[in-house]
Amino acid sequence: MQKKRFLYIIITLSFLVAAAYFAMERKKDFTGAPNPRAVETMTVQAQTTRSGGGLAGIVKPFKEAKLGFQVSGRIQGPVLDEGTLVEEGSVLASLDPADYQAQVEAAGAATEAARAGIEQAAAVLGQAEAAYRKAQQDYERVKSLYEAKAVSKAQFDDAGTQLSVAAAKYHEAQSGYNEGQGASVSDYHKAQALASQSRLQLSHTKLTAPFKGTVLKKAGEVGEMVSAGTPVYVIGDLDRIKIEVTVAAAELNNWQASDPVDVTSPDQPGRNWPGEVTLVHPAADSQTGTFLIEVSVDNPGHLLKPGMVARVASRRQTRATVWVPVGALVKRGSEVTVFVIRDDKSFTKKITTGDTIGNQIEITSGLDPGEELVVRGALYLHDGDPVLRQKS
Repeated sequence: MQKKRFLYIIITLSFLVAAAYFAMERKKDFTGAPNPRAVETMTVQAQTTRSGGGLAGIVKPFKEAKLGFQVSGRIQGPVLDEGTLVEEGSVLASLDPADYQAQVEAAGAATEAARAGIEQAAAVLGQAEAAYRKAQQDYERVKSLYEAKAVSKAQFDDAGTQLSVAAAKYHEAQSGYNEGQGASVSDYHKAQALASQSRLQLSHTKLTAPFKGTVLKKAGEVGEMVSAGTPVYVIGDLDRIKIEVTVAAAELNNWQASDPVDVTSPDQPGRNWPGEVTLVHPAADSQTGTFLIEVSVDNPGHLLKPGMVARVASRRQTRATVWVPVGALVKRGSEVTVFVIRDDKSFTKKITTGDTIGNQIEITSGLDPGEELVVRGALYLHDGDPVLRQKS
């Protein structure tokens, strides 16, 4: 009984299939054409694309400096906390200046002593010169009187003796001044140099900010002894930040200095910062083979902070080209084609392709703006097939 029922079902299905095929053939014979194929289409348009995809990097200060004293000493307060905003030239910390102040005073005293020595030698020489000039005048006067027989020979000889004594003292003072002056002037110049150096060292007991920025890290406390050059602070300029990203050599042409970019960060969702490429390093990293790119961004409110992850996307646009969905392409043999619609019929067109971004592919030749392109259903089409457009 079951076998008869199963056989009955098979016969019935066969009859239905045969009837359907017969009906289709009759309809085809009657119309003389295949049934329309359902397809989805789009109008081809030329469009620009952004040439650099998103690249991830780490936020860094635009400028950063490790700051330490140029002289050694003991830190005296106050010491600024991390996060403090500082202006260019503002004092960040000081050392105890007592020792350096004492050196300045000692050097000043040595300078004054050397100057006094020079002045004293000059005074002695001046007195000896004045006495010599007076002895010369007295001698000439007595000589005239002696020639006029107004004074005795003894008076004339006495005037000559006084001139000789004055001349000897003058030459002695002059010799002593010249010899002493060399030593005194040398000492004076040395004392001046030492005083200048001492004042410079005293000025270095104050640590000042080289630019406007934020204290990112402090490494010293009040009362701590520090050596010259030991970092006490790290400060950074956060008004403008930079992001370093790396790109493969194949993508390097998509990035150029001065290119506009958009910067986003998962740590600041919903925000966007415009920036620009400030540097494309000319050499690849020897280990990774990638190229380093620096991007700078204005950072009002310091919302982007050092260490945050940021994503950079180029806003430089390429020339206008035709881009279509990848699903519109049909590959038959070695040829890549698409189907366009004219007068409600499909026609194949050979194309060449270029870059691919996501599910979009660039058509470099074979397809023109304004044509109606089949984007879904093309796989089952042939030249001349009628089509029935469907909404996507």
